[in-house]
Amino acid sequence: LKAYKYRLYPTVDQAEFFSKSFGCCRVAYNRTLDYMSMMWCGGGVSVSRFGAQEQLTSLKEIYPWFGEVNSQSLQYAVKQVADAFKNWWEHRAAHPLLKRKKDKQSFHNPQNCSVDWKHKTLSIPKCKDIPIVLHRSFYGKIKDVTISMNPDGKYYASILVDTSLSEKPCTIVDPSTTIGIDIGVKTFAVCSDGREFPAQHFSKAAEKRLKHYQRELRHKTKGSANWKKVQHHIATIHAKIANQRLDYIHKVTHQLTHDSQVRTICIEDLNVKGMLRNHHLAYSIADASIGRFYAILEYKCRWEGINLIRIGRWDASSKTCSACGEINYHLKLSDRNWTCMSCGCVHDRDQNASVNIKSFGLRMAYRRIDGKSRLWTVLLWTTASLLA
Repeated sequence: LKAYKYRLYPTVDQAEFFSKSFGCCRVAYNRTLDYMSMMWCGGGVSVSRFGAQEQLTSLKEIYPWFGEVNSQSLQYAVKQVADAFKNWWEHRAAHPLLKRKKDKQSFHNPQNCSVDWKHKTLSIPKCKDIPIVLHRSFYGKIKDVTISMNPDGKYYASILVDTSLSEKPCTIVDPSTTIGIDIGVKTFAVCSDGREFPAQHFSKAAEKRLKHYQRELRHKTKGSANWKKVQHHIATIHAKIANQRLDYIHKVTHQLTHDSQVRTICIEDLNVKGMLRNHHLAYSIADASIGRFYAILEYKCRWEGINLIRIGRWDASSKTCSACGEINYHLKLSDRNWTCMSCGCVHDRDQNASVNIKSFGLRMAYRRIDGKSRLWTVLLWTTASLLA
């Protein structure tokens, strides 16, 4: 399954239908969330997905304008609440929050969606022939379509397609086709083969314009026409920063995963959430979007059949000398270059870390292979003894 995202240019009537769908799905989500929270806080009763969908019938009686939108979109909004509560019960996520009108809006269409490649239009239930920019083609069966609107007022369609393609099988881990990647703030990514990808700092580049509009926003009456204009300028700047950051991550990950000489990638298991609590580095870490980089790199490695190895979170990759293995416990974050006291080798902090990440990852891979071979040996000996 692959998702393809396209820009939409709906007409006035189509934009009005989108607005109704956004509002109905948001109300259905919030009312279902209130109901499930009340049942849980009142008597400790956990409402299932099907129990929550039964409340949708009563909501349709309270809000008759629910009938103007696709009923399956409302059912999916209820399903989202049930899944969010399940993740919260099983301690995989925080308690779900209410959806706000000023945030990103979306609604889901699980069936009866089609794309007209000749006329460049998209059709969903109760809304046909929506102008769409088909900048790239896809082949396969359309599973569902999600219509979304960003805070800057732009509409997008995310089309999930069953391409009938399988992921490429991973090859055996070979040190000659393995690289280690060190992720940082001063340099975005440093590879053990010598490649470096500089940090772009998109937020800092737009900081001056952003402060200007935020200063203007404080002097406007909240809810007025001028306030909405300034708010739109701020949302546009944030959208541009997000697009620049995502474009750069896609370019870096594409270069790493489409290299014929790289079949195994070793990375660190960073605690990004904990790193953001450092108030001195939180701005730069958030601007680098390390978590998004890891997520995109992971699924691209699955697509291309590349082994992705995460080393231990507490492995001293920066403090260990890649030449002799001595650990420098006195190394500070400000020390970008340091000399090993044992062998006298001079190291660049990030390059040394990438080499150590590669060696730690290979050690983990060979340990797993040895463990599996030992397990098969025990099973064979046990089977042979039983047969004897």
